Amino acid sequence: MKEKSITDSLDEESLDVESRLELNTQESEQEDERKLEDLLAQVEKCIEMLENSQISLEDSFRFYEEGVRKLKMCNSKVAQIEQKMMVINGQGELEAF
Repeated sequence: MKEKSITDSLDEESLDVESRLELNTQESEQEDERKLEDLLAQVEKCIEMLENSQISLEDSFRFYEEGVRKLKMCNSKVAQIEQKMMVINGQGELEAF
């Protein structure tokens, strides 16, 4: 039976850590995407309410304000996602994924 050397154990541990980091990154990206989709759905609801001719002027302003706030949050999320898509190439420079 072959015994594992220290370097073999370290290689296995680093692969395990890399696998976990990659999995965490993928889960985080999926979570960000879900949050973005939720925000966009909320913006759509605000638009639907604004299209309703039965709501008051005050409610119209409230839904408009909420929609703009949600859109700003969407823009921020998209910017975060774009930054995550940047990868470091072999020379240490950032390039688009």
